[in-house]
Amino acid sequence: MLDELKSGKINFVWEVWALRRKCKAGYTPDQCNATIIAYIEAEYESPDKEKVKDLFLSYFRYEEEYRKWEQPTDLSFVELYEKIKAKRRDVLGEKADLIFGMEESQVSFLEGTQNFIKQSANLPAEQRVKQFEDLKKKTYGTYYDSLVSREDKFDHYQMEMSLRDKEFNNISDPKEKEKYLSRIETKYFGKERAANLAEERAKESKFQESISKYESKEKEFLRENASLSLSEKEKKLKEIRIQFLGSEEEADAYIRRKNIEEAGK
Repeated sequence: MLDELKSGKINFVWEVWALRRKCKAGYTPDQCNATIIAYIEAEYESPDKEKVKDLFLSYFRYEEEYRKWEQPTDLSFVELYEKIKAKRRDVLGEKADLIFGMEESQVSFLEGTQNFIKQSANLPAEQRVKQFEDLKKKTYGTYYDSLVSREDKFDHYQMEMSLRDKEFNNISDPKEKEKYLSRIETKYFGKERAANLAEERAKESKFQESISKYESKEKEFLRENASLSLSEKEKKLKEIRIQFLGSEEEADAYIRRKNIEEAGK
């Protein structure tokens, strides 16, 4: 367990609460903690047993001290978190790194990310992406592989695209823009998924183009047929919608979306 804590494969606090959820509903906190210690005694062998048991007992003691601690109320989050980190080490010593190291590296990375995004705004995209990954590796340290393996690929993709936003938005040729997007999507989702995403975008683009053509035709028709009755106008407009949007289902869906948009206004 200790090696898994050092690598980030296990989050100690999550592990504690996972064990606590197994305690009987009527147990007091002390009874539940005692049950956890009994579990460790039964499941682990020496010398790991003594080390793991000591870690849990130290954490339970820290919880007691933390509950008694009156936190300052006039500090920013960053300032308060530094106080919390100091409190952890005051009570736990070096064990604080095993118990809270992963959480603290995540908080540090969030703060570092905000600063990096501001400071790197004018860097070339490739350099910006590389430096961001270097920052992540440096901040997470031994936790890097475990944390990254648990992160969602789509979150990774969105982050990289946000780092590339200036370069991407400066591409004027739609075909080149699609190539650029497909390259990044292939990196994160694989060739097949990237091809499917490109196909979906092409369909959506074609559909939006059809809507634009229909709406232009609708204005022209209404301008040239102002004397028609409301029912005659709607009948003819429906025919035009089906003609431009491809089917009665798509035409009806368009009307539903327009009604929802109008209601929202």
